[in-house]
Amino acid sequence: MIMIKSSLQPKIARRRARGMTLIEILCAILVMTLGVVGLVSVMAKATQATVATDDQQRAAALANELATEMWLRGTVNLPTAVVTAWQTRLANATVDGLPGGSGSVQQPNSTINFARITVTWTPPGTSPGLSTTRQYFTDVRLNN
Repeated sequence: MIMIKSSLQPKIARRRARGMTLIEILCAILVMTLGVVGLVSVMAKATQATVATDDQQRAAALANELATEMWLRGTVNLPTAVVTAWQTRLANATVDGLPGGSGSVQQPNSTINFARITVTWTPPGTSPGLSTTRQYFTDVRLNN
């Protein structure tokens, strides 16, 4: 049996799809949104790390200031007025101090010219009740 193609059947013209479908556009928006949220998160962490480093450097500078005063006077026994003025500067976070800053000078042994300077502060943005205080210690020993 011989089959003859009928030319009477209408030819269905297939159009080529152009552009993007709605689902593709929504997926592209989702991917871009996730990327932007990730970038913002990384920038927030970098800012926190920068602030923490700045506080640590400020604590070291303030402790060094008192150690220098001890070295200049030739003794670790500083007048109360000098230590009080230093503690006031340390507690003033708006000028050169640290947030929630406090400082102390201990002399474990009064027979030698040795002292430990301790700087304590609370980083900004920490929740109350959490133990997030930071400390910086420096030891001063003068050999006279």
